[in-house]
Amino acid sequence: MSYFDKYIALSTSQDIEQTMVESHNHLIQTILPLTEEQMLFKYEENKWSIKDLLQHLIDTERVFMYRAMCFARNDKSELPGFDENEFAAEAMADLKSKGQLLNEYIAVHKSTIMFYNTLPNEAMDRKGRASGNEFTIKSIAHIIAGHIQHHLSVIEERYLPNL
Repeated sequence: MSYFDKYIALSTSQDIEQTMVESHNHLIQTILPLTEEQMLFKYEENKWSIKDLLQHLIDTERVFMYRAMCFARNDKSELPGFDENEFAAEAMADLKSKGQLLNEYIAVHKSTIMFYNTLPNEAMDRKGRASGNEFTIKSIAHIIAGHIQHHLSVIEERYLPNL
């Protein structure tokens, strides 16, 4: 699972709800002050806009939550990967308003937190396979939170200074 270890390392707390809330709040605080025009900014040609990036976070969280749900329900099927660039190309995030994207992100993230809050402790260590990697349900929570932190760093380092 080495590719995903970098995201787990960025998770801000061992407590799942705390790390989920912290990553969520940090992202919202970063995005709220931006204008619609700023949300369309790309720091280089062929890079995603901030809207694309936010949609990517939404889509990725949905994919990983589907995986966590399957593993929690003891589904032994190996789940496929997904191509983030194909998802981004089809999502057409730049046609959505900042408000629509934020509302969708908030709804998806609240659903994630609710899912984790209702799992019994013994389910957290259940394992499953997706995109050729083995995951625990607990590791998925930290991957989601760390993935958000990773993209927040990208926004803060590559987007915001150029707005």
